This record gives sequence, structure tokens and C-alpha cells, in this order.
Amino acid sequence: MARFGFRRGAGLLLGLVMLVLLFGAGLLGTRYGRHWLEQQLRARLARNSDLVVSPFELHLGWQDFPHLTASLRHLTLTDTAYQRPEPVLQVARADLRLNLRALLRGRVQVDALTLRDGLLRAYVDARGRRWTLHGRRRPGPASTPALDFDLPTVQLRNVRLSFRNDYKHSRFVARVARGQFRARLRGGQLTVRGTLSGQLDSLHNDRTGTLLAHEPVQAWAHYRYDFARRRGTFEPGTRATLRGDTIRVSGTHTTASRAPAGSWLRLRFEGRQRLMDVLPDVLPPSLMPYLRGARSPSKAYLRYTVSGLSSPTVLPRNVLRLQLRQARLVWPDSSRRISHWDLLAVLDNGPAHQPSSTTLTLHHCRIYSPLGQLDLRLQVRDFTRPTVTGHLRGRTDLPALAALVAPGEWRARNGAAELDLRLRGPLPPGPGQEPPPGPARSLSVRGHVALHDAAFDIPTRHARVRGLNVRLGLQDSLWQLNDLSGQVDGMRFQVQARTVNLLDYLTGQRATTFIDGRFAVDELRVARLGELLRPRADGSVAARRRRPAKAAADSSLLPPGLRLRVALRCARLVLPTDTLRQVRVLVRRDGYLTSLSGLTAQVWGGEVRGRAAWPGPLARGRTNGEFQLALRFGTLDYQRVTRLLRQSVRPVAAGRTPTPAQRAARQSPLRRLLLTASGQVSCQVATLRMPVGENLRHVRLQVLKTGSTFRMPALYFATTSGGAGFAQASARMAGSRLLSADASLDLRYATVDVQRLLLLLASLQPDDDEDEAADNAATASVAPAGQPRPGAGRASDLLSGKLLTARLHVRAEHVRYGALTGTGFRLTSHLRPGEATLDECTLEAFGGQLRLRGRLQTNAGQGHHPLHAQARLQDIQLPRLFELAGALGFDVLGPDNVRGTMTCEADLHTDLDATFLPATARTQGYARADVQDLELLRVAPLQQALRILSPRRTDHLYFRPVSTRFFLDQERLLVPELRLNSNLTDLEISGVYYLTGRSNLYVGLNPVQAVLGNFRRRTARIRDGAPARHPDRHLLYVNLRRPHGHMRYSVRPFKRREKEQQQARLQQEYQQLLQRQPIDTTLRLLRVPPLR
Repeated sequence: MARFGFRRGAGLLLGLVMLVLLFGAGLLGTRYGRHWLEQQLRARLARNSDLVVSPFELHLGWQDFPHLTASLRHLTLTDTAYQRPEPVLQVARADLRLNLRALLRGRVQVDALTLRDGLLRAYVDARGRRWTLHGRRRPGPASTPALDFDLPTVQLRNVRLSFRNDYKHSRFVARVARGQFRARLRGGQLTVRGTLSGQLDSLHNDRTGTLLAHEPVQAWAHYRYDFARRRGTFEPGTRATLRGDTIRVSGTHTTASRAPAGSWLRLRFEGRQRLMDVLPDVLPPSLMPYLRGARSPSKAYLRYTVSGLSSPTVLPRNVLRLQLRQARLVWPDSSRRISHWDLLAVLDNGPAHQPSSTTLTLHHCRIYSPLGQLDLRLQVRDFTRPTVTGHLRGRTDLPALAALVAPGEWRARNGAAELDLRLRGPLPPGPGQEPPPGPARSLSVRGHVALHDAAFDIPTRHARVRGLNVRLGLQDSLWQLNDLSGQVDGMRFQVQARTVNLLDYLTGQRATTFIDGRFAVDELRVARLGELLRPRADGSVAARRRRPAKAAADSSLLPPGLRLRVALRCARLVLPTDTLRQVRVLVRRDGYLTSLSGLTAQVWGGEVRGRAAWPGPLARGRTNGEFQLALRFGTLDYQRVTRLLRQSVRPVAAGRTPTPAQRAARQSPLRRLLLTASGQVSCQVATLRMPVGENLRHVRLQVLKTGSTFRMPALYFATTSGGAGFAQASARMAGSRLLSADASLDLRYATVDVQRLLLLLASLQPDDDEDEAADNAATASVAPAGQPRPGAGRASDLLSGKLLTARLHVRAEHVRYGALTGTGFRLTSHLRPGEATLDECTLEAFGGQLRLRGRLQTNAGQGHHPLHAQARLQDIQLPRLFELAGALGFDVLGPDNVRGTMTCEADLHTDLDATFLPATARTQGYARADVQDLELLRVAPLQQALRILSPRRTDHLYFRPVSTRFFLDQERLLVPELRLNSNLTDLEISGVYYLTGRSNLYVGLNPVQAVLGNFRRRTARIRDGAPARHPDRHLLYVNLRRPHGHMRYSVRPFKRREKEQQQARLQQEYQQLLQRQPIDTTLRLLRVPPLR
């Protein structure tokens, strides 16, 4: 019975408890119950914070039965400090597992908490004002929480953390994907144990930029917070895994009891990290570009300590200790590498906790190589204007040295280096970086460097250096180069020199450098040397401020900032247009003057001596250049000289890109010197080889230049044919444009070959069809119709006679022109653009005198020289004239068939060929002739026409003086009418005779006179000069015709009327020829007085 009562009582008690619990749960599930819970939560938050709680939703459920779960949704806490609301906590959903017993007693107790899709945020603006979850700190001593709790489970799901400080320009953004903790509060001590896994999205600071981004993180927390002392402690076992390596965290943070708001930190982070993830945080910004592209499999051991006050506006003291053992570092170009690197370095932001007080100290830095080891002790101060103090000493190979000295500026191949250097001064800015404001200072480098068999490339200058050996003594900006030898781009050299500011100049930090010493080079390409020594192009603002204003153009291929005092010996000096050999010269160059003294060289097989000077880039037109050169040659090719001169001034056709040779020629320093400087050049040539004709010997000339005027006061020479010449010339320039040129040439010969003389004069001007085509293409494509050509006035026009006016005087005792010979030759001619005028040409030939005037066209193209001449032949012996015709291959009377003299005036149009001989096929002429004492002996056409007579009467005919006119058209001689009075009969001849022997002649004669006349009396009257009787008009006409030379004539008589018709046709053709051809029948040139 007792047992039954006990069981029944126990059952009743359990039922009562269940009834009470159900009643309590039902009560809380009502609207009144939820409102009561909200009030409890808001009151709790209001007592512990001054944050504003946004409206939120509260739901109760039994999903964790038999536990009651309260779900808060859309909860936002806002900090309204400084009258500016900033949300600091946002929770999409928070599930709280509530203790029912505590709820029935009027208390809210949470046994488990799960946060989903939350955001914890802190923000500091640019004025240092902050908005955080802590709200505004309450004054007074720290208070201990009145309640204790034990929260076995705290779970985080997709919670983001965002801390941004615009005052410090820093940012921290992370995401906790999963987290689980246990939190316990007892006696004012909060203890937290748990794990986190997620991702660090961004870690950014002002000095180094973004340090971490999108890195997975896993952390284990062992944390204790003392409310009474406001101190948090990271206990042993707190660690995080970052980039696959574990970082141990320890230390404390204590909330500051007085303003400014913040915490006193004493934290330490210790562990290993990849080397390339650490170096950007250690090096100053000026060295950051040198790490671009570097890779390393090594890891660095880090110890990072943070101490001191940290607040929204105050940075704590940060000290990073970095240690390396056998580290490796390589770059993509494989010319820079560190194979074995030991390092102990400390980075400290100093007492001011600012970049200006930051120091980097290398306590131990040793780089090993197969050739030895390199030790470096270094300290870098003030990361805003980095200054360095250090000592570099040891022996290494070049690839390892390339990683330390000007990394990225050169690519090492092989070689060894010995160094002993002490460094002090500002660290130069990196590539593409602006130098700090203020006066520029240079890094002091003192000591020595020795390179042995070094080979490296300089990419920015496309240069290859091989076999370099040097002992370099450095004393700040002064470098002493001892026993420097090697080759650059195939140019071998030996140097003993000293330089000032050479490195700063080449890297663009200074505008000038000075080089003093002795240089011996086997081959020096001047254009390439200018590219190698030109300072690096720098488009930065500071560089443009340092760059001097553009001055007058410096007549040199060398950069304007190069200052020199160099004694140069060069086996081959390659200029843009030619090559000098065995050059010796002393070069002096400052900003105002460049001078060459003691110049000796060999060019074109000759020798050059002299000096020259021209203004530098800073002269600004205050001075002009000057030169004095003496040239001596053995044998010189004239065509080579003219070709080089044409190349330097030839235009480039529109639409075509100039070749490097054309660009170099147009920018030739010699050309600019000749255009701007004043001076003199004397030249002696033993033999000047001309392309055709005869060569010149013993040439001596002098050229004087004053401003824009060139003068050649004297040019003496002799020709290989025995002639001697004297010439003078002058020219005027306007910049590079030739305005005018004038020359005079006197030639004297014992015997002159006119054909060779004309070939010689023609060879003085270029006749290259390619050059002419290039000129035409370049000028025609850019010159509109009716406007002057852009290329007009260039120096090549002087050579082609386009701007040259000249006078030519030739005298010779004997003359030869083809088959023509004579004596007493005199020639006066004027050369004008496109033509040569024959003012007077006289000689004695054919037993008489020949006088010639006319015009020779010089611009008709190669192989064509149109000639218009008018000649007077006085008392010419006909046998000698016909002897010349036979020598020329004409089928005419021989010298034994004719006697007498002739005076003739003729107008002739012909085209001289490439050998300056007339082309019969392109010849027309008109002549008026007076013949005296004419005798014909054994003339075949007359003998055949008078074959009815005795040969004794027709073999030798005497004629009275006769005047006639005829027309020459190519090979055809047109005789309109020739009336003769002979000792046999009166004759009348007309028709056409070809110089090849072909003929169609009409001969009129009196058979009665021929048969019955007194032959001897008529002969005597003619020889005595007795007056002639009236000519007989009753003549009998016959036609003499043959289709080819060396054939017998066919003789055919015809009537008088037929003769008149033929005569009319002949006169009509004669008149048409005079009208169609440019013949001057007035012969006016022979009446004009000659020019003097």
C-alpha cells in the first residue's frame, strides 16, 4: 500500500510539473508572452550599450525539443555617435535556445546561440571619429558583469567582418564561413574556446597597399578577457593557418582608461610564410618594382610584434623580424637569380610609428655563389624619403649581383664580380616612380668593383656587352675606370678614364655627365654610340622640370648632356655616310662648345688633318662653329664623292618611310656643321678618277665658308691628256636651301679632244636614272601644280646644274673632235640651269677658219644632248672638207675629185649622243655657201650624163664662183637649185642626194656648148676670172638616179615641162621643211656680239 501511494504521488507530481511547463510555454507563445520577451531583450541591450536597436522579429518554436528556441530575425544595431547613424551589427537570423526554468523565474538564459548571415562592422572616418559595436565608452572605472553564464555552443554561419579606417587608409574584410565556440563568464573573467574557418577577402594599409586578398583562413582561439582590468589575453594554443602555414598568436590588449579611445597592445605573431608574400611588406616603395615577376620556393620565418597604444588615429609600434636560411629567388629572364641566401632583417616603424621613422636593418645578409659569398650590412631609414647606410663586400657571380645592383636594368649572362662598397645617402626612386619633393640628393657610393669576363645585356638600350674586364673605383659620383676592356655590340674597346655622375645620367636622375680619359676602339659606330649614351627617356613631371629648355641644335650625334675630354684612337669610325680609319682626335665638349683638335684620319684612301668646333646645346646661337681641315688623297673616285653628297640631301618620296641610312644622312653632324659653321678646307688630290673622258691630276683646291656663303678662290688641276685648269666658284645658302651658285673654269691644252672634254664636263653632274626618278617621285608627289617644288634649292641641284651658273674658257693649240682636227681652238661658254650657251667657238681647220655659236640642252636625259648651232666656215679647202666626209663614212666626192674653197653659213639642229657625237638620224640643217675656184675631177655622175663626149673633155671641169643653198634632213641633202657655169657647158642641178649614195638628181646642160664649144678658151677665161656671158636658158635635162650607193647611175632624159613640174615639187618640199623644222634662215646668232 505504501508502494502504491508513493508511485501515485510521484505520478501526480510529474503531471503537475508538466502542466506547469505547458502552461508557461503556452503563456509565452501568446502575443503577450512574445512582447514580454522583446522587452526583456531590449532592456538587457539598453543596460549594456548605447546602441539603437532596430525593430526585429521574434519567433518561438520547439525545433530543439524539449528545449524552447527563440529566433530573432532582421536585427540591426546602429551607432548614432556624432549625429550620424552607422550600422555596426546586422543579423539576418539568430537562434537562441532558451532555458525554460529561467524564463519561468523571469530571467532570459540562453544555452546555445547560432548566428546566420551576419555583419560586424567598424568604421573610422577621415577625421578620426569612430563607430563600433562598443558604442561610446562610459567614463569611470571598469565594472564587472553582475551575472555569470556558461554558453556551451556558439555557432557562426556566413558572418562577414568589415573594419575600415579612412584616417589611416587601412581596411580589413573577412568572411567566417563556419565557426563554433564555447563562452563562459565567471567572476568577471570571460573565456572563449573554439575554431573558425573562412576567407580573408582584403587586408590593406597605406604603405604597402593590399597585403592579402581572397586567402582561405582557419583559426583556433584560446582567449580570456578580464572585465575588471579591461584586458584580453591570447593564451597558448591560439593560432591560424594562412597560405598553408601556421601563425602562432600570443599577447594582450588592454582598453585605454583615458582618452584617446583605444587599446594598449602587446601582441606577437610568429610562424613561416612564403618569401614572396613577405618581401613586399619589408622593402621600401622605391624597391618594389624590382620584385616584379620574381618567384621563390623558399619560406621566411617571421616574428611580428605589435606594442603600444592603438586607436583610430594612433598607430602602434610594429617590429617585424625576418629570417631566411638557404633561400632561393629567381626572375623570369633567368639572368637574375639568388641560389643561396641567408638573412636576418628587422623592420621597425620606430618611435613615431610612422613611415618617416621606419627603419629596415639587415643584421646579417649573405648571398652564396659558386665563386664565393657576398656580405651585406644595411640599414634603410625614413620610408618616405629612404636613406641607406651599408657595406657590401665579397665575391659573387653576375646573375646574383644583378639581383642587388640596379635590378631589372640589365640581364647578366656570366662573369665574376668582386665588391667592397660603402653606401650612404638617399635610395634612388624605382623605375617609373616620381622622386620625392625637395632638393635632389645622390647616393654616396665609395669603394671598388672589379668585373672579370663579364657578359650582360642592357634591354632598354638593346645593347650586348661581352668580355668586360674592369677595376672600378667609386667615390660618390666620381668613378675611376682602370684597365676597362671588352666589347659593346661588337665594338671592342680599351679605356682609362674617370667619370662624374655617369650612373645618375644614364638612369635619368641627372641631366649631364662628364667623361675624361683615353679610349682605344677597333670600330666605333657613331650613331650607335649616341643611342647607347643617350639618357633614359623619362616622361615624369620631375624629369620635365629638370630637362633644360630646347636650345640651338647641337651638330653632333652625341646626346646634349654628355660632357667630354676624351683622347680617342679608333681603327674604324663609322659615320652615317662613310667610314674613317686610323682616327686620332682629342674631343672636348661642354654645354657651350664641342671641339675636335689634333684630328688625323684616313678616308677614301687619303689623309685628313685639322680641327673643328661647333656650338653646344646651351650656346643658344651665341656662337657659330668653325673648322679647318686639310685633306690629301692619292687616288680619289669622283663618282663616290658625288654619290655620298647626293645621299645626304636626296628627298624621300611621299608615302615612303625613309631608310635608316637616309635618316642618318639627313641628320649627319658633318652636314649640319657645314651649314652652320665657318672655316676653310684645303684639299690635294694626286689623281681624281672620273667616270669617263680623262682623269684629273695634281688637284689643289681651297674652300672658304663665311656664314651662308661658300667660296672656292682657287682650284688648280692638270688632265691626263696634258691640259691644265684653273677654277673659281661661290655659292649662297639659306639654311639648308641652296639659293645660287656661280663658277668659272679656264682650261688650256696643247692638244684637246673636244669629245673627251665634253665627256669630262658631263661627268661632273650626276646622270643616274634612279636618282632622277627618286627626285621626280619625291617632288611631284608633294608639289601642287603651279607651285615651286619643295626640294628645289637643295644641294643636289648644284651638281645637276639646276642652280649653277658657270663660265667656261678653253684654249688649245691643237684640237680634235672625232675625225675633225684643227688648230687655234678657242671656246667661251656659259652654263645656266638646263643649258650651256656656246658664246664663241673658233678654230682653224680645212685650211680656213670655223666659227660656231649655239645652245646645248643639258637636261634632256641620259644619252641625249640637243644642240642648236650656227656656224660660219671661212675659206674652207674643199678637198679637206670632203676628206672629212669620207672619214665619216658618207658616200660623196672624194678629196681627189674636188678642188676649190668655200665660205659657208649654216644653221644646224642635232642631238649629240652619249659620246657627244652628232646623230645623223636626228640632224636637220640649212646652209648658204659661196664656192670659189671650184674644179671637179673625174666625177662619175657628170661623166655618165655626158658620156657622148670624150673623157678628155669631162674628166676635169672648171667652174666660175657660185652661190647656193641647200637643206640637210637626216641623211638626205635637198638641193632646190644649183646653177653652174663650167668650161664645158652651163649646168643646172637640183634634186635629192643621200649621204649613203642613193640619189635622184636632175641635171640640165647644153649639148651644143659641150660638143662644139671652145673648151680651151672657156677654161682660160674661167681661170683668168673673165666675166661670164649670159647663161643659156635652153638646156637639155636628164635624170640621174640610183637606188643604192656604189651603183651606176641610170640616165634618163626628160622634157622641159616635166623638169618644171619636178622643180616646183622640189621647191614646195623645200619650203615645207623650212616651216616644219625650227630652222633660222636669218642666222642671227652669227650677228650678235659674243658675251665676255
